[in-house]
Amino acid sequence: MPKKIAPKKITSKTLSPHYSKSVKYMKKFVKIKAKNGNIYTGTIVKVDKKRVYLKVNSVKHAGKVHTSFFPFILPLVLFDLLAIVLLDTRRRIIF
Repeated sequence: MPKKIAPKKITSKTLSPHYSKSVKYMKKFVKIKAKNGNIYTGTIVKVDKKRVYLKVNSVKHAGKVHTSFFPFILPLVLFDLLAIVLLDTRRRIIF
């Protein structure tokens, strides 16, 4: 009779360091840099234990901006991210 394998428990040690930041910035306008060098700008619409879902405004590939079929939801793997930065969304009054 085969042994049953218990599922892994998800703890703070097994979560990506970007998980808590992604939850904190939910529904905020952010810039995300991936390990492969791509930069994504958009709004975080959903976060789960492995991915952050970004409503994308633009994607920058090595200096070139790709802008067709925007906006769309892009799932990004949390462990493949280098940085998540909150962008200023306050309206400024210009005199």
